[in-house]
Amino acid sequence: MTDPAVGEAVRAARAPLLESEEIPSPDGTPPEHEMQWPGTELQRSQWFTGIRQSTIERRVTTSARDCVGHLSTVSAHLVLPPSERAEVFSRIMRILPERDEMTADLTVHLARRRRED
Repeated sequence: MTDPAVGEAVRAARAPLLESEEIPSPDGTPPEHEMQWPGTELQRSQWFTGIRQSTIERRVTTSARDCVGHLSTVSAHLVLPPSERAEVFSRIMRILPERDEMTADLTVHLARRRRED
């Protein structure tokens, strides 16, 4: 959610069952690190060079139902037991406005394959 008040209300609604939607990086890269996974893995690989990371900023206005539909694809929600996941979504649905702007940024990585000599 781009509205800080809505974002905080969503965090408060999910907090009893889900502290955070963040899933740690598979290689342990901290969130504040300049290069995020899988870029960090590409940097360590002998097969790639010229690794670049870019963020494509996206803002999407969506209905409350579609917002919860999006959340249902987020790994942190998927690992919850079904009854807890349903409770989190119910709590979130009760506090979301009918339409809201959602931050939907994409982080992408570009790498060139090293030439074999």
